Amino acid sequence: MPELPIESAWCIASQRNSQVRELAEALRIPDYVARVLVNRGVADVEAGRRFLAPSASHLEDPFAFRQMDRAVARILQALERGERIVVQGDYDVDGSAASALLVNLFRLLGVEVTVSIPSRSGEGYGLNERIVRDAVAAGARLMITCDNGTTALQPIAVARELGLDVIVTDHHTVGETLPDAYAVLNPHVKDETLRFRDLCGAGVAFKLAWAVLQRISRAPRMDQPFRDFLASAQSLVALASVADVVPLSGDNRVLTRMGLRLMPDNPNPGIRALLESSGVEGAPGGTDIGFKLAPRINAGGRLGRETLGLELLTARSFGEAMELAREADALNRKRQALDRELTRLAEEMVQADAGYESERVLVLGHPEFHAGVVGIVAARLCRRFNKPTVLVAVGAETARGSGRSVAGFHLYNALNECSGLMQRFGGHAQAAGLELDPRRLPELRREINRVADKHVTQADYETPTLNIDAEVRLSALDPVGVRLLSELEPFGQGNPEPLFMAAGVEVASPPKVVGRGTGHLSLMLKQEGPALKAIAFGAGSRVGEVARGTRLRVAYTPRINSWRGIPEVEVEIKDFRPQ
Repeated sequence: MPELPIESAWCIASQRNSQVRELAEALRIPDYVARVLVNRGVADVEAGRRFLAPSASHLEDPFAFRQMDRAVARILQALERGERIVVQGDYDVDGSAASALLVNLFRLLGVEVTVSIPSRSGEGYGLNERIVRDAVAAGARLMITCDNGTTALQPIAVARELGLDVIVTDHHTVGETLPDAYAVLNPHVKDETLRFRDLCGAGVAFKLAWAVLQRISRAPRMDQPFRDFLASAQSLVALASVADVVPLSGDNRVLTRMGLRLMPDNPNPGIRALLESSGVEGAPGGTDIGFKLAPRINAGGRLGRETLGLELLTARSFGEAMELAREADALNRKRQALDRELTRLAEEMVQADAGYESERVLVLGHPEFHAGVVGIVAARLCRRFNKPTVLVAVGAETARGSGRSVAGFHLYNALNECSGLMQRFGGHAQAAGLELDPRRLPELRREINRVADKHVTQADYETPTLNIDAEVRLSALDPVGVRLLSELEPFGQGNPEPLFMAAGVEVASPPKVVGRGTGHLSLMLKQEGPALKAIAFGAGSRVGEVARGTRLRVAYTPRINSWRGIPEVEVEIKDFRPQ
């Protein structure tokens, strides 16, 4: 469970009451649900209906991509000529899901393709010249990248010289120059004609697969096997969208919502095996993806089994998939132990160096850092210290790192201003990867902090903010309304789980500390109506701040507990303050 943000500043959103009232009346939903919709950008009743009931009919046509026609025509030409095709992917969830989606597409069409994924420790992220030359030597004439390729200028130039056509499917930030590829499908390309530009890599691959099947069908209604394939593929996009933290709005919301619901009965053996090995019953939510499914897919890429996620998601039988899922589970446990060890080391480094206290960006490098885990540890330090954090695994000749950022600091743009110090880098506003000569690490630390000094003030992110949807009294909650909040799933970037505030709440009974470690705080809270059960995860150490009769302000998320078949409203406390 995430740590309780006890030092956060509370920011309560405001809405126009007339807009809230219109939504509540037209959609027949409680006031507090309407306020959440307004906060998610729902501007009118029709948008509210689409948000509550996303449908495949809401998806933007795949040929809205400027170069989709060109990409599809080249793929159909390759199929007609029997050319060897290489799918070039990545080892994280998004890259594995995107690659698996295209591998499964070609299998559907009766073609086995070659897949190439780089070595994380030996080669780092993305397409490289070795992959290109190996593909050409194997007789390939077409390569399709997944979740990478936009910044692979030199490898794609080599591919063109050697007669290998490259179709880039990617979603990473676009630099000043595009690669000289046969086609580039990236929603962030400057002149792209898409309306929705926040797809993940698997989302772009899905649009390509959809376009190919549309063109092959040559009819208004797609063939049933093709429609079944696209329905199954939505679960791969759902995994990637949540894991890659793209905004869960627009097409992402449609694909993720439908993909999550289809997972328990998905014909993909790997997805079903992943659910079973993770102990997830029924349709998973965003939290299940983030804390159970995605870490298992990522584990192979972090610990030297870069193709494990792809193998799992392209397994041909449930038995094969379960063996791979068990391997992923074992590697994930090993990764968790390494994560804890390196987090402790990184925290000790920050505490031992007084310079980090005044610096706006944390840049840490160490030979004991593991390249496969630095991203996780960077995210952990970023949350703890509320500062953008870059962790670098320092090797003898090459240092590879990963960074995570806070709201208000565009990490990719900051690295771009330091580009002369790195051999390569790529990423997004909130996450990035990089490679450099280890001797230049002190320069990177100085330069990125110079960039941060220029663009932001410490006040821009010195206090974490808890964004609260509305003030809602506990007595206003009811099972029907709270259950309706779950219809806003999937929760994640751009669509956070609803969070409310209530003031003048009374602690109705002596508090209890439950669970292991520092424990969780269990309370009974009352505000006019009956007392409700409440839990504050990780807050056991704060038990001394509350006693029976204490009055509090609480930031909370309501939940439904249906134990013994009787739905009851409970609350998860995210933060609390004395009244």
